[in-house]
Amino acid sequence: MLGLTACAVPTEQENSPERAPQAESDTLRLAQATAKSGDHANAARLFEKVLSTDADSVAALKGAGDAYSRMGQQSRAETVLVRAHELDPNNDEVLALLGRVFLAQDRSKEAVKYYDKALRANRSNISAITGKGVALDTMSQHLKAQKVYQEGLSTYPTNFVLRSNYALSVALSGNFNKAISILQELVRDPNAAPHVRDNLALVYGLAGQETEARATLSLDMSAEEIEENITVYRALRRMMQESQPIGSLVFA
Repeated sequence: MLGLTACAVPTEQENSPERAPQAESDTLRLAQATAKSGDHANAARLFEKVLSTDADSVAALKGAGDAYSRMGQQSRAETVLVRAHELDPNNDEVLALLGRVFLAQDRSKEAVKYYDKALRANRSNISAITGKGVALDTMSQHLKAQKVYQEGLSTYPTNFVLRSNYALSVALSGNFNKAISILQELVRDPNAAPHVRDNLALVYGLAGQETEARATLSLDMSAEEIEENITVYRALRRMMQESQPIGSLVFA
């Protein structure tokens, strides 16, 4: 199929200027659909194909940056997203992606800067809200993070990630009972993902309730994995008791 396509002789209509934008648009839509399916490697290649004919396509730059980031290529993602930001300074989605890239590189202060810019452009950007809260938590600025999560929940009251992150942040502030109460409600939801149970087990561990932590982990882990987690919880609990910040470890 590829060989036949490469050898085909374009007709006058196919080779005309009017066809190029349509082909580019089709490729962009295909790239976006591919990214949505979770195939980020192929999505990146398709976004690159669009950029080969339109280097200033903000949509393609944004898509490529997102794909690179999800593949762990943060430096590459930063390069294309910075270009997208130069072309469209108030694009909140680009700004939120830049925040995510900086957060993935342990550059939390820079991440907060870009998340703030995204929220100034669009105060309802859920990625920016969640990301800013996490960035603040990684810097152990838990009260500020909790304010961000609460403001987000006023707009998105059913958002699992916001509520779960809020509970973790509350736990890191030392209010274990409140955090456990929130997470116990979340894990009763039939759509609760394993990471929500993981968060509940972690809070049990930080509170020294290892029996409850083991019981929660047993739904998803082997006995060996459970004991490995309990060892980590004990280390984190000791650090908390010694007033050492652990936000960057919990929200890594």
